[in-house]
Amino acid sequence: MNEQEKNTFPVGRFAPTPSGELHAGSLMCALLAYLSVKHRGGKFLIRIEDLDPDRCSREAAESMIAMLETLGITSDGPIVYQSERNALYREKERELQQKVRVYPCFCTRAELHAAEAPRLSDGGFLYAGACRRLRDEQIKERIALRRPCYRVEVPDCAIGFTDLLAGQTVQNLKAECGDFMLRRSDGVYAYQFAVSVDDGESGVSEVVRGNDLLSSTPRQIWLMRLLGYTPPVYCHIPLVCDGSGRKLSKSEGDSAARWIETYPPERLLGFLAYSSGIIEVNRAAALDELIACFSWKNVRKNKIILDRTLLK
Repeated sequence: MNEQEKNTFPVGRFAPTPSGELHAGSLMCALLAYLSVKHRGGKFLIRIEDLDPDRCSREAAESMIAMLETLGITSDGPIVYQSERNALYREKERELQQKVRVYPCFCTRAELHAAEAPRLSDGGFLYAGACRRLRDEQIKERIALRRPCYRVEVPDCAIGFTDLLAGQTVQNLKAECGDFMLRRSDGVYAYQFAVSVDDGESGVSEVVRGNDLLSSTPRQIWLMRLLGYTPPVYCHIPLVCDGSGRKLSKSEGDSAARWIETYPPERLLGFLAYSSGIIEVNRAAALDELIACFSWKNVRKNKIILDRTLLK
């Protein structure tokens, strides 16, 4: 995509991790991301975040893509697989090393637990910097015993942004995030780095995803700026819950496949649109109709309830 196209057309994306079946909450996220850019005549991309070969499979990815296609949600460009982009990530890592310090870290997860490091909202730990000032001879000694991961040293600075739904968010990288992982000890690139590179390379101008990733955004904005990318606008949708208020998840068996196999596409689309607040009546709705009437002003800001008893 050239610079003129980036400035003219909004570009959105949906980036699922194929570690199991697509669940209904992810289906809601995909629909909102699609409607948002299509309402403004933009482009929608699908990226498969299959960085971890032990957790992800091509079969699961293909199943997700097929389910989205059933509802008319398709990619306007080639589908990108992160597992095929290691050469690009290595190139961007070298570029990053020219601007900030990247260093080896030998701390295990058990050691982080033992150090009583504060836990971050995304499941990680606030790294205290145990390996930040290791001398060259210490690094050589430890590398002989085990492979390190690599962390990026963050500055003492605040990164802020205005989310379309969550509003203003500010995070001090050093105090609230800490030096985060760039590459795992097995060579797999970390989510924060890979997603920043991929969004930048694809010219993504808008990211719609779950609220559980809100705290990751300042790190990604910081990385994108360092690598010369323009950070996108972000919209973190609220928790998607079932009729009893329980968060939908893959681990709880909330598969979207059952819904897609059971209900006609327009009935399911209308149910999702009604549940999120896009339309006022729980009825069948065509994708083109939803594109035309979409507005973030109507999307619920607290919880999105998918009450299966209403899907009949």
